[in-house]
Amino acid sequence: MADVTIYLSLVGSTTQLHLSDSEGHSGDGTITTDVNKGDNVTWQIASGANISSIDSIYDKVAHNIFSSGPSSQSDGTWQGTVSGSASGSESYGIKYTVNGTQYDDDPELKVKN
Repeated sequence: MADVTIYLSLVGSTTQLHLSDSEGHSGDGTITTDVNKGDNVTWQIASGANISSIDSIYDKVAHNIFSSGPSSQSDGTWQGTVSGSASGSESYGIKYTVNGTQYDDDPELKVKN
């Protein structure tokens, strides 16, 4: 089991989400983060990002690869644990707030075999 962190920031002075992860993936709007069964995945606002909050992390398809979470943590991050029986890819949504307005984005997690 490992920990994977996904960092949220904004593209320049826009409200478009830029994502990067502790595995070296990075992209505007979406990335695919590779995870292993049992991994803890944490979503965190990057230092200096003008994002007020992460409001929700939710699955966008019929199956959910998480055995627990994702759920809000007391430090403002969100965390979920990848199920031991998870397989394939999961598109999920991130709702986040910038200057009082809520936005939505949909990156992906891919479970390694």
